[in-house]
Amino acid sequence: MMSHIARKILILYLVLTVVTFSARSQAQPTQGEIESVEVVIQKERQITLPQAARNFDKVPPRPVEPIKPAITYTFRNIGFNSALYNPVIRPLRLQDEKLEPLAGNYISAGFGNYVSPFLEGALNSKRNRDRFYGLRLFHQSFGTGPVDDKNSGNGRSEVGAYGKLIGEKATIGGEVDFERINTHFYGYVPTPVEIKAEDIRQTYSIFSLRGELQNSKPADFNYALKAGFSYLDDRYSASESEVSLAWKSDYALSNSSRLLISADYFLISRQDESVEAKGRHLFKVRPMYEFTPLEKLILTVGANVVYENDTLGKAKSFHVYPVAIARYTLSPSLEAYASLEGDIDKVSLHTLARENNWVGSNIGIFHTNRSLEFAAGLRGRAGSKVALATGVAFANLKNWYFYQNNPTDVARFAPNYDQGNVTRLNLFAEAGVAQAEKLKVSVRGDLYSYSTDQVTEAWHRPTYKASLFSSLNLYKKISLQADFHVMGGMKAFDPINIQTVTLDPAFDLNARVNYFFSRKFSAFVRFNNIFNSDYPMYFRYPVRGFQAMGGVTWSF
Repeated sequence: MMSHIARKILILYLVLTVVTFSARSQAQPTQGEIESVEVVIQKERQITLPQAARNFDKVPPRPVEPIKPAITYTFRNIGFNSALYNPVIRPLRLQDEKLEPLAGNYISAGFGNYVSPFLEGALNSKRNRDRFYGLRLFHQSFGTGPVDDKNSGNGRSEVGAYGKLIGEKATIGGEVDFERINTHFYGYVPTPVEIKAEDIRQTYSIFSLRGELQNSKPADFNYALKAGFSYLDDRYSASESEVSLAWKSDYALSNSSRLLISADYFLISRQDESVEAKGRHLFKVRPMYEFTPLEKLILTVGANVVYENDTLGKAKSFHVYPVAIARYTLSPSLEAYASLEGDIDKVSLHTLARENNWVGSNIGIFHTNRSLEFAAGLRGRAGSKVALATGVAFANLKNWYFYQNNPTDVARFAPNYDQGNVTRLNLFAEAGVAQAEKLKVSVRGDLYSYSTDQVTEAWHRPTYKASLFSSLNLYKKISLQADFHVMGGMKAFDPINIQTVTLDPAFDLNARVNYFFSRKFSAFVRFNNIFNSDYPMYFRYPVRGFQAMGGVTWSF
């Protein structure tokens, strides 16, 4: 193979030969012969170059010489002021999501047997963080009842307004309400003479006004102040006014201790046909200290100081009761508790009229002295959907009242006070299951035992009670609700036959079905006392039998 330089020389030689031959051909005339030319190309010639020397000497490093003087560095903050610049920024805005319509108002109406109209409604403000207000309305009446039709009719009506202003630091609220309760004294003894409904009618009218002030957000110091006024009168010249004040506060001393102080004051003034109006004072102060002496143990200790001026068998009007409450966490889902305390339980005409609509006139009304009560039990959860609780409570009571039929008018009741020591023992257990809004079930059972001192029996006090509540939503279209009640063991004194009687136990099953045509409109059917039982709540006062009602509800 020829080297690159040899190939270049050969090509140059050929070019020069061709050029020379062409020039000669053009210079000679066309006649004559072309001379023979012999070209010799020699390719054995090689071009060699001497080998280059590649020996390089490394440059030695220079010796390090110290720098004198030493270099020092100084850091200074340099201030820089620029002209104001306001860039125009246009942030991307997402389209606001449309809020779903809020149905804060509703009206429900229905009608059932026993000539029973039903009306309920509410008007409320919507989506306002600073204020809340509204109106409510309720009416339920029965034109006839279990005894002599109209003579055992009853009903209840209520209308009220409420509001609340929520500030950054404090919240203030108020409420005004008017309630009317109608009933008849239908527990009379049948006579040949016709008894008219108007002659045995009883009506309670109750006007109440309430206000409250409390801090808006939880803090180290939390407080709530409530004030109220209520006035009650009936159809038989009885009236009662009640003024109340309540204070509740707690102050955190540390992460594991706090001071709790509560106070209540009641001024009750009652007047009847033969009862002179007299102011009844009841004042309570309850200071307590809550702390954690051991891990998982929370203790609350203090005292309940009470002043009252009732005069029924009292040697003193000033009382001091101990307060001790303990809670111990056995596991993340189970807690044990125990308490020991005492108090004066307020009793007024308001209390008795709501508890028993058939109390008579000119009755004695006195507070109950709960001198000592001990309670203990367990409460916790089984999983995230089941809540459980069980416990026992023992109380020693003085001036506790029991209802007895009036000997001169058996259709009316009077409270019979036991001025001695009455003991009450209560064993209970309860459980609840909740699965979101689809299923809810709760059940509770109570056993009671009484030991009286001056009264023969614990009249009209049950020895056992049980109740079950359940609700089920199907496909967001059908709502099923049911409740079942059992109560028994009550005894009463029959003043006519002068004997003790045991009242029939109560078995009461109620159910309700709601069907939702839309989110705003639904229809309901309600059934009460499905067993059609005529059990008595009080002696000579049976309840209505099977009741059915249908109606509609509109939300807007």
